[in-house]
Amino acid sequence: MRGGTLEAVSVEGRRRALLLSLAASLLFGSQYVVIKGGIGGVNPLFFGALTMGIGGLVAVFIVSRRKRLDLRPFRRWEVWAGTLATTALISLQYIGLTLAPASVGGLIVGSNVIFVAPLSAIIFGEIIGWKRALGVAVGLVGIFTITTNWNIDSISSSQFTGYILLLGASLSIAASYPLTKLAVRYMDNDEWVMAFHLTSAVALMVLMLLTGGPGDTASASVPAVLFVGLLCTSVPTILWAVGLRSLSMTTSATILMSESVFAVILGTVVRNESMSALTMLGAILVFVAIFLAAMPGGRWQRTTLEK
Repeated sequence: MRGGTLEAVSVEGRRRALLLSLAASLLFGSQYVVIKGGIGGVNPLFFGALTMGIGGLVAVFIVSRRKRLDLRPFRRWEVWAGTLATTALISLQYIGLTLAPASVGGLIVGSNVIFVAPLSAIIFGEIIGWKRALGVAVGLVGIFTITTNWNIDSISSSQFTGYILLLGASLSIAASYPLTKLAVRYMDNDEWVMAFHLTSAVALMVLMLLTGGPGDTASASVPAVLFVGLLCTSVPTILWAVGLRSLSMTTSATILMSESVFAVILGTVVRNESMSALTMLGAILVFVAIFLAAMPGGRWQRTTLEK
């Protein structure tokens, strides 16, 4: 009887985790069209500072509802490394989206899971295995197909520059995975999210001042800033962290794909963006790569971090 009860609780917990992670993924996927349509002539770094600041304040509220605020997380090096990665992510993604279509931006940024396996091998000593290695290779071919359409002349276009910036954003997200794994050993998930959102907002504001100021603030959409800040920063990050506790890597890969798929759908429907046959082929290759990269690739090598 007790076993059946535990099984029911486990199933219910996994269903809840799946819904939380799916909600987070859809919120992340919605940001591309909102940023693309709402940024106007404002400095993308200023837009990013505002959204991250709002997200940080939301995280402060979430943490304060659960416990007394503690400044100790800000003393951890992981928070400052996370600040560097997040500042790079927001800068590259927001600037990249001013040059590239939102739908393709979602595909490129969503490919970040492909790069997690190599980073995990370097940092944690995990054996990649042939499936993950194949996934990385297929993913790189897919990204090359998406960004160039196998036309070398496209490399000189501003759109290709946007793709490269978005690829840098994808790599920045991949770098945040091992940082999160390390950080949550010393702080709770919501504290980690709160800390790097607040520090990244300050860093982005400084960069904005160093690069010519806020720009044409009148052309920016206030609802877009509020939407991204409230719903596409700290909230989905916390939902994702909570949900993934009960999900396998393969399931998480499927949910990761839903972010890109949702971004493509919104870009096509809301912004009337079109995709070439080669871009769609590249998207399929990236989706296949995500599944391969998420598969177990070998035994986990215990390091001092795991002891």
